[in-house]
Amino acid sequence: MRNSRTGMLKTFLAIAAISCGSAAALAQGAPGPGQMRFVVPFPAGGTLDILARTVSNELGPAMGETVVVENRPGASGAIGADYVAKAPKDARTLFIASNTLITLPAMRNDLPFDVFKDFAPIIELGETPTVLTLHPSFGASDYKSFVAKAKAMKDGVSYNSPGIASPPHLAGELLSRAAGLPLIHVPYRGTQPAVTDLVSGQIGMMMAPLNAVLPFIQNKQLVPIALTDATRTKYLPDVPTLKELGVTNMPPVTSWFAVLTTGGSPADRVARLNAEIAKILRNPKVAASLTSQTFEIKTGSPADIAKLMHDDAAVNAKIVAEAKIAVQ
Repeated sequence: MRNSRTGMLKTFLAIAAISCGSAAALAQGAPGPGQMRFVVPFPAGGTLDILARTVSNELGPAMGETVVVENRPGASGAIGADYVAKAPKDARTLFIASNTLITLPAMRNDLPFDVFKDFAPIIELGETPTVLTLHPSFGASDYKSFVAKAKAMKDGVSYNSPGIASPPHLAGELLSRAAGLPLIHVPYRGTQPAVTDLVSGQIGMMMAPLNAVLPFIQNKQLVPIALTDATRTKYLPDVPTLKELGVTNMPPVTSWFAVLTTGGSPADRVARLNAEIAKILRNPKVAASLTSQTFEIKTGSPADIAKLMHDDAAVNAKIVAEAKIAVQ
């Protein structure tokens, strides 16, 4: 953990300036009538970006409004989150979130926003599995050989993830403790750069969202070792779960994604957005596109995603405390 704390500190130094940055950005002009802004808190090309653009392409016509997708990466999503938290309370500024958002409060007590007071949940979009993935140069083809090689590495095994507090990051910390492996987290600013370095062999291991690495697995450029979810996935039916492999003292880890807006926004507009996005997700063309990218579509009510956020926040806070992930 010592090696990863330096990276964590660098990542979160940006938080001190978030409030001023968000206020200045809003001063440049918030969305007006007939306009919406869909904020993605990570770089273009990643999982959240793909989901946001897929939904926004259909949401604009459905709402009769113009939707602009805006990437605001940094501080494990906190910069984009703060921008939305401080936007006008009119549900015209949307935010695509993952489990990372509800994990941040367990790691930082100086966030300039409250995850549960400053956001209004709209709808869950879906989930995707997390897979322990290796570059072929690592020299392991299954979990047994991976463990043997990892334990033999005196300086430990560096693994990357889309960022601090992301589900893949937590999965790596949990596996390290559960299996007694010397895993060292290397946080990246998003899924795309993390996958790029894995495929190029710059790093040998990644706890990865399946949608981001599946094409490379299919092309034999990467080696899937195990899933962190509770069950196998149809996309990699021959890849076992960690539980199947004997790691029974580790809870399953799945990445979920949701649409939120600024807290205090009108309930009727939130309800309409929920209904329209649910219709979009049921659209056969959209559903086929997302399913082909390993997303399991969920939907549900605003209350459903609010409950999921609260429940997962409690679970993840325990993980963070036990793994001592917080910046020192």
